[in-house]
Amino acid sequence: MNTNSLLQAYYNALQEALQQIFTALTSLRKDTLAKLVLGGVMGGTATEIAQATGMDYETVLKNLNKLANTNLTKIVKEIVQDHPVQLIIDDTHDHKQHARALPVSRNGAQVFYCREHKRYEPTIQLLIIAIKDLKTNETYIVTIIPYIPQKVVEILRERGEEVEFKTKIQEYLETLPILEKEFNVVCKVFDSWYVNSRTLLSNTVGELKSNSRVTEGGRLVPVGEFPEGEYLVEYLGIPIKLLVIDDYKGFGRRYFFSTNVNDTAEEIITTWENRWDIEVLIRELKALGLEKGSFLTWVRNKGFITLKALSLLLVLLFKYSLGLYLGAKRIARVIKSIYQSLGGIKKLFKRRKKT
Repeated sequence: MNTNSLLQAYYNALQEALQQIFTALTSLRKDTLAKLVLGGVMGGTATEIAQATGMDYETVLKNLNKLANTNLTKIVKEIVQDHPVQLIIDDTHDHKQHARALPVSRNGAQVFYCREHKRYEPTIQLLIIAIKDLKTNETYIVTIIPYIPQKVVEILRERGEEVEFKTKIQEYLETLPILEKEFNVVCKVFDSWYVNSRTLLSNTVGELKSNSRVTEGGRLVPVGEFPEGEYLVEYLGIPIKLLVIDDYKGFGRRYFFSTNVNDTAEEIITTWENRWDIEVLIRELKALGLEKGSFLTWVRNKGFITLKALSLLLVLLFKYSLGLYLGAKRIARVIKSIYQSLGGIKKLFKRRKKT
């Protein structure tokens, strides 16, 4: 395949990916949405997005407000249809290096100690839920919910601000019925931070901490005292299958479980290892510039987060359709080179408008 044919194939794949996003998103005009989503791939900040697309900076900001309530779930539903899927639940910190958070800003950013950077930084906390299509092995983010920890709520309320407080677990449990109605959910997986009596629902796989106490033979026993093997026990009054592994891939002892006591050890491990996909998606979101948006209002921050999620969705659809094995940053460079060869996004859309 020559260079021109390859370029055309890549361009067609991009157009098809954009059409899939348009199908369930009607809050913006298609040309505006296309510019924003492509701009979110090619530029990190709102200023860079405006420059890449030829849009006015204020127009970009106004459209971020419109994107704040975008329903990612419906867009992804159009892609995966009724395929069996696995829900993956996690959270992350959206660092806002230029936000003023002493200790909390009016947009919800709070001062938080970052272990990665070894310093205190302003950040917004995000609950992220992804689905893994078990038929195609493709993974997509379906929900991103910025949430405010209780300590932040208390400070904001002391200032006289009205703030609704929900924990990440509350947000997850309220969102779960919606996702189970939309998708063919066969299992759910999360780490030990999400384990409590309310989240131990049917077909749930997770991990326990070594000091977690399970009931075996009428007595409470820390899971750390169990030898390697499989056990049928109760945790917080819920029957589970406990899987103890002495050395899990060099990370030491681990304590996995499933609320489906008929799951095999292999099924539990496979479901657990699928959880890694959400870690990859979070890393890709940040590679596309998730942490480069810092705005004065909560709604605009939410809109920027949603835009980056849509941009990542575009990257994934493009990647999956062409069978590429590249990270988001490299694919972003490929997409940028495609539009540069066509004269840039601004020129391309102007040309289409005239025809």
